[in-house]
Amino acid sequence: MEFHVDGRGQSKRFVESLLPSMLEQLKLTTSKKFLHIILDRDLEELGTTMPLNGLDTYLVVIKPVKDRAALGATLAHELTHVAQFAKGTLQLTPRGKLWKGKYYGRRVPYLDQPWEIQAFAKQEIIMRRAIEL
Repeated sequence: MEFHVDGRGQSKRFVESLLPSMLEQLKLTTSKKFLHIILDRDLEELGTTMPLNGLDTYLVVIKPVKDRAALGATLAHELTHVAQFAKGTLQLTPRGKLWKGKYYGRRVPYLDQPWEIQAFAKQEIIMRRAIEL
């Protein structure tokens, strides 16, 4: 998977250094889609991910925080969503999100969404493995 990081300074370099390991861990290295990561200081949440299907691109926007462990964990969390979209486990639909064939409406609390449960469960391990290399 090819990628580009829009940002600057230490945060950009840190994210770029973690990406090869994280993409390998999530088995995304052979994906033909493009990954565009934007580091945006004005983002309200820590991160968000969306597929741009017409462009064969995944867009990940992350708030560049000073705490490197938090930044790495957020990157790993959002890349887990990229893997979920790439494998078809998670899909966006007009009705809501489709997870493993089951629809989840917008009223399902954030921490009860199975794709979030999986991303939170994986983020720390993915981040730590990437840093150890």
